[in-house]
Amino acid sequence: MGVPDSPDPTDRPLVLLVDDDMDVLTSLRMHLRADGYQVATASSVADGNRLVQERLPHVAVVDLMLPDGSGLQVARTLRHLAAVPIIILTAVDDEDNKVEKLQDVADDYVTKPFSARELSARVASVLRRAWPSGHPSAATLQLQNGVVVDFMRRRISRPERVLHLTPTESRLLWLLVSHAGQVLPAQTLLARVWPEGEGSSASLWEYIRRLREKLGDHPSRPRYIVTERDLGYRFQLYERP
Repeated sequence: MGVPDSPDPTDRPLVLLVDDDMDVLTSLRMHLRADGYQVATASSVADGNRLVQERLPHVAVVDLMLPDGSGLQVARTLRHLAAVPIIILTAVDDEDNKVEKLQDVADDYVTKPFSARELSARVASVLRRAWPSGHPSAATLQLQNGVVVDFMRRRISRPERVLHLTPTESRLLWLLVSHAGQVLPAQTLLARVWPEGEGSSASLWEYIRRLREKLGDHPSRPRYIVTERDLGYRFQLYERP
């Protein structure tokens, strides 16, 4: 049975813990709450899937071995819904297996046994990477003309329609938004959005074009993503949330 915290007016980051070991859940819940997080717990695939449908966490910690299936089922459900960082808990002593799962759905993994302090540090690390502004409440951005960007759900809501963002579109837009008002050179964007070097100037331009289209930007007079000739791109934040 899932056990979510009561609503918190301070909007602390919410951590979802999925593990069938009640002693582990109790210990981690206590330590994470002491470190300033809200915590929701689940002990099965079914319960974990239900909780992520009810309320998206800011980070999920999921055990691989659950009584009704694999924790990867919860991770994949969450990945389909939002760009939420996921930490996998595993007792499998097989490096290739870990790497395969990490590349598939997870941002990090922790091998059992581990300390609550170690896990809390991993949670803080993936949160810093996922929310560069320093707080996940900034994951929703209200723009002009009823345009709302929801980074967790990877979508842009406009009065007439809802448009979904691909993971790459979401990373690029988040980078621009988190540096609103600053000119980011194309090489900086390429290095941050495509760290493995698979990006190009042509692909960057194509993704900028797609984002402008989804934001409702006019191609010749963009309101939000402005091209600074020979310098790079700048996100013009007209209205803060």
